[in-house]
Amino acid sequence: MTDPHGQPFRPATPSPAVGGVTGDGEHARPAPGAGYDQMARTSLHRWWRPLVGTLLIAVGWITAMVVVIVLASVVAALAGVPVLFEAGHWFGDPIWDTAVGLLSIASVIPVVFLAAVLAQRRRPGTLSSVVGRVRWGWLIRCVLVAAPVMVVSLLLVVLLATLVEGEQAEQAAVRWPGWPRFAVSAAVLVVVVPLQAAGEEYLARGWFIQAFGAWFRTPWPGILAGGVVFVALHSVSQVWGAADLMLYAVVLGWLAVRTGGLEAGIALHAMGNLMVFLLAAAVGQLGLDGSAGDAPWYLFVSNLVMLPLYAWLVSTLHRATGQARVVPGRDESGR
Repeated sequence: MTDPHGQPFRPATPSPAVGGVTGDGEHARPAPGAGYDQMARTSLHRWWRPLVGTLLIAVGWITAMVVVIVLASVVAALAGVPVLFEAGHWFGDPIWDTAVGLLSIASVIPVVFLAAVLAQRRRPGTLSSVVGRVRWGWLIRCVLVAAPVMVVSLLLVVLLATLVEGEQAEQAAVRWPGWPRFAVSAAVLVVVVPLQAAGEEYLARGWFIQAFGAWFRTPWPGILAGGVVFVALHSVSQVWGAADLMLYAVVLGWLAVRTGGLEAGIALHAMGNLMVFLLAAAVGQLGLDGSAGDAPWYLFVSNLVMLPLYAWLVSTLHRATGQARVVPGRDESGR
């Protein structure tokens, strides 16, 4: 068996520190040739650093969410938007409620970056990719692949739901809100949904894959640990929902290591969520309760087909475009 780097599995054994310290003497860098999961295995790595970083994230994220909600409440009160703080909803306007909920998830991004700097003394860009930054051109290519894949996936889910449930399907209230209201919802969602998706990727894929990668030579403990966290972050009420979320986590975790960064996962996650939220806004269901953890079995079946297809398409494109898979040498750009 091989890992996502294409290398044979090896047992985790103590090894000398790798990488070096940058010229400012404050941040360590991974060694050339290190994979995405090994970005935290630097000359400054100590066994306790990932644990401290994870604790910082837990405390920092709770704090950040409180700050987001408080600031949003103040702005909402000034704008005349009802502030509820009841029944799982913060605001009387579903656009506000959804936007603030998504931004509270996105607030984990700076917290994860800060944990990398303070706990592991490495640059936050190492969480994005093996070249130390987001590869925007590669991200756009991944979006162009993810968009049609998610459209087909959504159509497949609708087809399966129709075939399975037929006339017994639950009919939720469907109401077109009108173009002005939908346009506002769409504008807000286009901004906040990608941030929310990126937040979950930086936490569940980025941080946990690299935190465990500092201890193990195979990325799979980190991929699976991030998957457990990813499932736990959603309100799971169906076993199929948990299975679907774990499948999602495993495929996107593999892609992060295989492509050397989070761009592929962020692209698929953002496009999938954006389509779902835009559809909800179009039928007047934005802000209603529900999560991916409520997914029926046919969503899992759809993703069992579409996620591996996306992984294959992206990994093929990754090879074809010559994107960096490991930390490049100093004379290489890594694109």
